[in-house]
Amino acid sequence: MNWQTLFSQRMSAIEDTDVLKILRLAERPEIISLAGGLPDPAIFLMDEIRDVAAEVLADEGRQALGYGATAGLTSFREFLAEFTTNLGRPTTVPEVVVTTGGIAAIDLVAKVLIDPGDVIIVGEPSYVAALHVFRSYQARFVGVPLDEKGLNPEALENVLSDLKRQGIRPKLIYTVPSFQNPASVTIPEERRRRIVAHGAEYGVPILEDAAYRAIRFEGDAPPMMAALDPQNVILVNTLSKVLNPGMRLGWVAAPKLITDALILAKQGQDQCSSTIGQVMALRMGERGLIAKQTAVAIQTYRRKRDVTLAALDNAMPKQVSWVKPEGGFYTWLTLPKGIDTTQELDRIVEEERVAYVPGSAFHHARKARNHLRLSYSFAADDIIEEGVTRIARFFTQRLNRDAA
Repeated sequence: MNWQTLFSQRMSAIEDTDVLKILRLAERPEIISLAGGLPDPAIFLMDEIRDVAAEVLADEGRQALGYGATAGLTSFREFLAEFTTNLGRPTTVPEVVVTTGGIAAIDLVAKVLIDPGDVIIVGEPSYVAALHVFRSYQARFVGVPLDEKGLNPEALENVLSDLKRQGIRPKLIYTVPSFQNPASVTIPEERRRRIVAHGAEYGVPILEDAAYRAIRFEGDAPPMMAALDPQNVILVNTLSKVLNPGMRLGWVAAPKLITDALILAKQGQDQCSSTIGQVMALRMGERGLIAKQTAVAIQTYRRKRDVTLAALDNAMPKQVSWVKPEGGFYTWLTLPKGIDTTQELDRIVEEERVAYVPGSAFHHARKARNHLRLSYSFAADDIIEEGVTRIARFFTQRLNRDAA
């Protein structure tokens, strides 16, 4: 059977992404990977999780191991509605849909809203998995370059105005406003207000991805876009970064008209998210364990951020610059324009046994060839230092050859 002749047309738009290739490379034990944005398992409250799991199985194991409601367990949705309200977006239970992680939330929104050929505006660089989802629904991209403060409202308004002149109404503006993946920048409040206003003015909803918002090391958090305009901003969030990714729990908070459609679409996606995961997460949330682990995560990732920045300061050549993030999992490096981090990746893996994600992976048109993303979330401190040293050594030698 020639299976490729049976693939759907949408598969031609879905690529074997650089990130997937790099994650496969990272499985080689001799490779130091600063590529994947994975939580550090050391932050998991194993004793507490073990106790909660035993209690759930003893108290309501048969129910917790069965199917649940498509929208999520009512008690867990109540918890998430209160949680989201505390984040700044007043939220009722009918406005919450539980999903199988954050990326499933993005996929569900795309499934409901996007037809082939629809335009999506993305801040670039952008989260590669979200680009992957949007491609699978055969969307067209219009990129708005990010600067040191994230998405630029004036540039966004210019794009919206230009598309309107062409008779094109975008379906979505996708953004990660806090500690953006991959660029690590955070949009300040004044910009958020202008972005939300532009979305409302042009009748384009905003899809706000708040995956990293809770991982803040210093400074005050600006309001969520969903708090500024709950009717035009669809919020997606996840427990993967602050609890654990194995439970596969995320959620969408949006107007009820949207969540009703999401629930219908979810029946054909996965029918329901993990029932036992929801019961366990609810108990952990009610006991303050999600907040406790979030505090552990912040402390851990702040230290790893500091180790990364110190290693960059110590080893990286002066021609290279990087973002100093106030939270999240990543830093974003800018190299001289003559260097293509995509082309150099195979060489650095073989010569230095270290991996990063090239900047082109985060652009729909494969631009930003002189950028790369480093993740400090997973590796141990000494491994981070060694990995940064190897990357710095490689590019120092490359720049010296160019100068010779």
